Amino acid sequence: KKLREVFDKAMRVQGGIPHPRTLAIIQELGGKMHMQSREFEKAATTFFSAFKSYDEAGDRARLRCLKYLVLSSMLHASSINPFDSQEARPYRDDPEILAMTQLVSAFQNNEIKKFESILRS
Repeated sequence: KKLREVFDKAMRVQGGIPHPRTLAIIQELGGKMHMQSREFEKAATTFFSAFKSYDEAGDRARLRCLKYLVLSSMLHASSINPFDSQEARPYRDDPEILAMTQLVSAFQNNEIKKFESILRS
């Protein structure tokens, strides 16, 4: 409960322009908070914002956030592929992200055996 209050306050701060990495860290923690509360749609939105902020800052943590985004998108059964966004598209073939790309594809095509196979590898 306290984390939610602090997160909401941090997201309402006005005045000045925060560094993208600082904003990304706050957004990533907010996404994790939403995941813990099983608010998967809010989590996906928050992780996407964090991903964009990390990307703007040139921080490799963007890939970690992209993984969280994919996971939260699947958990709220979104029909939108996170890799279809122009911000995430350049990373779909990144070796660190490739398994997540394949997981999303199997999930959206309802290929259970392929999905399980990707999880095991």
